[in-house]
Amino acid sequence: MIDVDGGSQPAAGLGALLGAGRTAEVFAWGDGEVLKLLRTGFPERLGEREAAVAVMVAGMPVAAPRFGGTTRVDGRLGLVYELLRGPSMLDGVAARPWEIDRGARRFAELHAAMHRADGTGLPDQREDLRHMIDRARDSLPAGARDAALARLDALPAAWAVCHGDMHPGNVIVTPRAEVVIDWETATCGNPAGDVARTLFLLRHGSAPDHLPRLRRGLIEIAKRRFASTYLRRYRRLRRVDDRELAAWRLPVLAARLGEGIADEREALIALIKREAGLDRGAG
Repeated sequence: MIDVDGGSQPAAGLGALLGAGRTAEVFAWGDGEVLKLLRTGFPERLGEREAAVAVMVAGMPVAAPRFGGTTRVDGRLGLVYELLRGPSMLDGVAARPWEIDRGARRFAELHAAMHRADGTGLPDQREDLRHMIDRARDSLPAGARDAALARLDALPAAWAVCHGDMHPGNVIVTPRAEVVIDWETATCGNPAGDVARTLFLLRHGSAPDHLPRLRRGLIEIAKRRFASTYLRRYRRLRRVDDRELAAWRLPVLAARLGEGIADEREALIALIKREAGLDRGAG
């Protein structure tokens, strides 16, 4: 049973800072656990959604970390997870680029296994994408929002577990198994949409800033090979064709723009124009 603590712990109870992102900081917490503590000002409803998703995912046959409930530290909402000891798959590939094909195949196997699980009860994939596309309305080129929503409405529904942010940086390689982290964007939906999102991240996402410059360069060189090997292996495990993936690209790109990542904005708009056919006749 998940114990949700409505009280507030003193900040002095926190262990070492293990990592930090745009929305949260991760601290050592207790014996063999970590605390993902939301930053001040970050909407709590998103942390509450992550907690609800974590409870549901815990009952599904997927490679997710054990969830230990929620707590508060100085009024900030925190989520407790098991401590995973090991590098991310991204760090492993960056350190040993000669193992890129092996890593990509294993990554595909994890993703395909996830998509065999029933995601009933998780948030709806298409509703989440529609919300993010609406968030991007002021940044989208004229006509792109309507095109993306029309494409989304025409796509078939499905009921698989979809991670929503599946990339090698979100796979931790522990001594016992690989574990997928950051399930806050998990939905119930169509695996082809989840694969399309992953292919965007693999082909167009930037290597994380925390990596040394040499490793970042290796990742940039290797990411397309990783993507092609991943897709080839995934197709051996589950049926997905180019037409399915192409149909999902525009909604996925428009939704990504809604995340407001400044470094990606220019490239995303160019990709969106191309997918929506808005660049025809230019030049």
